[in-house]
Amino acid sequence: MTTAHDAQALLQETFGMSPAVTVRAPGRVNLVGEHTDYAHLPVLPMAIDRALQVAIAPTDDPAVRVVSAGFDGIAELPRDGGSAAARGWQAYAAGVVQRMNDVAPGCGAVVAVAGDLPHGGGLSSSSAFSVGLMAALDAAWDGGLDRDTIAKRAAEAERTAGVETGGMDQQVIAHALAGHALRIDFYPFQHRPVPLPAGLAFVVASSGEDAPKGGAARDAYNGRVIGMRLATAVLAEKLGVEPSFPLRLGDIAEIDVVDLLAEELQPHGTVKEIGDQARIPISKLARFSVGSWEIDRPAPVRGVALHILSEAERVNAAVAALEAGDLKAFGETLNGSHQSLREHMECSTGRLDKLCAAMRRAGAFGARLTGAGFGGHALAACPPGAVDGVIEAAQGVTGGAPAFPVEASGGYEVV
Repeated sequence: MTTAHDAQALLQETFGMSPAVTVRAPGRVNLVGEHTDYAHLPVLPMAIDRALQVAIAPTDDPAVRVVSAGFDGIAELPRDGGSAAARGWQAYAAGVVQRMNDVAPGCGAVVAVAGDLPHGGGLSSSSAFSVGLMAALDAAWDGGLDRDTIAKRAAEAERTAGVETGGMDQQVIAHALAGHALRIDFYPFQHRPVPLPAGLAFVVASSGEDAPKGGAARDAYNGRVIGMRLATAVLAEKLGVEPSFPLRLGDIAEIDVVDLLAEELQPHGTVKEIGDQARIPISKLARFSVGSWEIDRPAPVRGVALHILSEAERVNAAVAALEAGDLKAFGETLNGSHQSLREHMECSTGRLDKLCAAMRRAGAFGARLTGAGFGGHALAACPPGAVDGVIEAAQGVTGGAPAFPVEASGGYEVV
């Protein structure tokens, strides 16, 4: 297990400086509520006991330099915003530094990051990095930002890296409580801890397929965001509702007939055809925080709407099951989520399907992919006595890909 000492030693080795503070930023698993946050519908994640450690020392040089034990190179990020060309993991660091322009202008820092949180697998290593780096910079520069502000700015920073995140990951990394899941509602914004009952354990297992927030996985994720917008535009028109912008399905999800109308949506659509049909400017449908979706490129519409609307109800069901201690019902909710992610959202893979099935057969109450999908990890909820068998079953179908128990952790810590 990686500790704060590893990041601190890396800082000393690379930059010859001792840290002023070290931040532990946990990863997360999403219990249920997948692809709902960007629609402003609820989610139920928990932070986990695997984390990134961010060691930092302030400098008088107006630049931030970051080294990571998990990646090659050093990110050189001037405070004047001259790091727009950063790519890969360095783009996330650049986004964070840009969002800290109003804190301690002219100051700099050297930063080292290490941890035992797998990257590229849906456990939110990128958000742990963004939140952890921002919290470390704030502490080193005595910025005084609160957790809500850090979570919000970290989400904005990730969007500049090209991922149209809805904000779930950053919020749970900021606000999680040990031993609890965290229900997050986005409109109006609120969050509350949900105690995890006795007799419930969790296993996270890699499918052996990376799903980094870059390249094809990012593109597929962003396509679902576009599909959600297109579905919202068509449904608002059918309902005679004036849409608000940015378009979010949560704004009309409570209307009684919306789920029935969603069944009638076209399977796919383009920004151009649906924008013309709903008389909505193309820019409001296609634009991301950085870049845009091609207006003639098809995006999934009906399946995205059906999944998101039903997944929001599964969040309610999962919270009720946990509060009642009904672990069988909770497991069935996870299974229903995975089925919808596979059939409607089309973001599962053959490996993830086999992995979840194997963990269920080994005694899990339920299992599903966790994270955006397209590879990555799956989550199993199981009795404590079944943990070893679930791990063995998972590794049996993946050829020995990592599988391990996780516990519900608190949010980031500054030490």
